[in-house]
Amino acid sequence: MNIDRSFVSSEISNIFGKIPLSRKLDGISFSTAGTSAEQIKKDTGNNVDGVYWINLPTSGPTETYCLMDTKWDGGGWMMAMKATRGTTFNYDANYWSTDNQLNPTFLNRSDQDSKFDVMNKFSAKDMLAVFPDIGAGGSFTVSGDGHIWLQNNFYGGTRITPISFWSSVDRYFIMDANDFSGIGNFSRQTDVRFYGFNFRNNGGWGRTRWGFGWNENGGGLFPNGNMDSDDVSGGIGMTGHFGSFSAGDRINCCQNVTGINRSARVEIYIR
Repeated sequence: MNIDRSFVSSEISNIFGKIPLSRKLDGISFSTAGTSAEQIKKDTGNNVDGVYWINLPTSGPTETYCLMDTKWDGGGWMMAMKATRGTTFNYDANYWSTDNQLNPTFLNRSDQDSKFDVMNKFSAKDMLAVFPDIGAGGSFTVSGDGHIWLQNNFYGGTRITPISFWSSVDRYFIMDANDFSGIGNFSRQTDVRFYGFNFRNNGGWGRTRWGFGWNENGGGLFPNGNMDSDDVSGGIGMTGHFGSFSAGDRINCCQNVTGINRSARVEIYIR
């Protein structure tokens, strides 16, 4: 029997060309790695948190821990890093600006220090922080999952890799810290009230990669507030006159609101 091979080849191409994208890029295997957790969520409706294959730029298919449940502001988040109550990711650590990894096989939400290639290679628009050992609250509440920060459009809607972002911005002010939805369990002072990224005061007393800058010496809101001797700081990637944390909240004096006043665990996700 003669077989028209060109016809068969054409029909196979037509059949496979009609397979929905959701079946091609579902993140379940190396060969079906998604372009992002958000793409997988959108195309498949998958609502299960866990490890998925993501095709990261220049890295290729990479196993990645993802928050897919809709309860996480719609889902579609990829873990960029996670930190214990230590100093590994303090402000001066090169993990914030260097294309490197730390314990990349720790693909879960356990209490460990890890940095993943997602932080180096994926150009993101939104950022999420989960503080598992701080009481519930923040930008929104997920039962049993601690305090949450959400910053959509963290770079004005422009996509950028986190390491490029933290390498290039200085005192990137988002808003009055008192107005930030995630402020709940953190300490405060009356002036500066900086919320944003890469805060640094003038004397090196307090710096944060993502979080707050405070003082009580007058001047009001950033950039007019006195930034010479900040006695309270809080957030992620901290360092300063009174020590360094990967994340947390710290008081020296003169607060008008007392928060947890200690180091804290944190997980950072992007999409």
